[in-house]
Amino acid sequence: MIDVTGKIVVITGSLRPLTRQEAVMFLENQGAIVQNYVSAQTDMLIAGHKQLDLFEPDKRSKKYEAAMTRKADGQKIAIIPEEAFFTLVKESQA
Repeated sequence: MIDVTGKIVVITGSLRPLTRQEAVMFLENQGAIVQNYVSAQTDMLIAGHKQLDLFEPDKRSKKYEAAMTRKADGQKIAIIPEEAFFTLVKESQA
């Protein structure tokens, strides 16, 4: 299970069927600090719908690209695909 307690989390892309606000509320209820931008403090990027398309990298978001650049520079940022995020949501409701 992914632990977001005390982590600085950024969301990019859509997390259907959740709205952005529902995803933010869920993360904050789990103890995460949600930001709208990738920074030196970012611990985790939740990559929503279409952000992990390896065949069309030009369609990735600015947040995703920023996270990948920081990761390449040595920052420890976990890239969490939407499927793993939804697993976290489901596990929290069990």
